[in-house]
This record gives sequence, structure tokens and C-alpha cells, in this order.
Amino acid sequence: MVVDEAVAATLRGQSQTQVATFVAGCAERMAQVFTGLCGTDPARNSDSDVVVQLLENLWDTEVPADSFRASVESLEGFRELEPSDEEIIDVAGIYSFYSVLAMRYAALYRSSGDVEDALKCAHSCLTAMGQLDQNLPGAALFAEEAELQRRTASTPPLDALSPDLISRLKEGDRTVSRERLLAIQSRFTR
Repeated sequence: MVVDEAVAATLRGQSQTQVATFVAGCAERMAQVFTGLCGTDPARNSDSDVVVQLLENLWDTEVPADSFRASVESLEGFRELEPSDEEIIDVAGIYSFYSVLAMRYAALYRSSGDVEDALKCAHSCLTAMGQLDQNLPGAALFAEEAELQRRTASTPPLDALSPDLISRLKEGDRTVSRERLLAIQSRFTR
């Protein structure tokens, strides 16, 4: 699933803090899918902690790039990103993979400032939602994600947003993430 050309063009012309707002939103919308599908496994508690800390850091422009490099290294140690000859076939594995991939690209963007990493983050989210649409009759999650990306691409930079507006953005993205998790759980994990 390809990122909307207008979104890609907009991101390529924005400041780093504007793109930081975009990747924070993308990661936030995928995070609860990961924590909800993997968080019940006690062996994954430290992974959930990494995700929660990363999300907080993504919304904070003061966090240095080194912190995000450490997050990338942590995420690359998650089982979802470990090389394997076996295909991922279980639902939890598929959507937790896309969640970790999106968060990895968000952290990569914040560590390097390379807008191509932000586009890969967006692409991961769209691909996950496109696949989910194929498995949920009547779902329009891909269209919803594409619209959220269009909207977020024009949001002001994080450092220009009031704490109240950042809270509202985060809460909106968390709500979307919860809805995605519930859709996956209601359809696939009965």
C-alpha cells in the first residue's frame, strides 16, 4: 500500500519537528495493537515497556537522537523483527510485526531525520490496515489511516503545539489504536 503522493510531497517539504508529529501519530495508532496482542505474555513485559517509553519520547522534541538509536536497537531485538525462514501466519504475529515495524521506522526517523524513514513508517501502517480490511468484511481501516495521514501531515510541528493540543492528538490516535485492536481481537482471537 503506497503512501499518498500529496502526503509524501508534504512531508518532504516539512521541518524535522513537523515530520516528528507525523511519525508520533503513526506509531501511536499502531502501539496498542502491539501491546494488546503481546502484552499478556509475561515474557514480553520488557518489550511493552520499550514501546511505552518510545511513544512518550516520540511526542517530545527534546529527546535526543541517541535515545531513538537505542530504541531502534531495542526494537530490532523483538522477535517480530528477527530473521526467520518461516512465514508469519498467526494474526497476532502479523499485526504485531507491522506495529513493531512502524514504530521502528518512527524511531529511525527521529534518530536520523531522514524523511524516507517517515514514509516507510506510513507505508507500514497503510499495509497493515489494507491487510486488515481484506480480512474484516466492510472494514475501511486503510481509508481511515490514509485520511489520518493526510490530516497529520498538515499538523503544526510538535514544538509549536500546546501541551493540550498534543494531549488531544495523542488521545485521538490512542482511540484509533484501541479500535484497531478490538477489531482484530473480535474477529480473530475468539
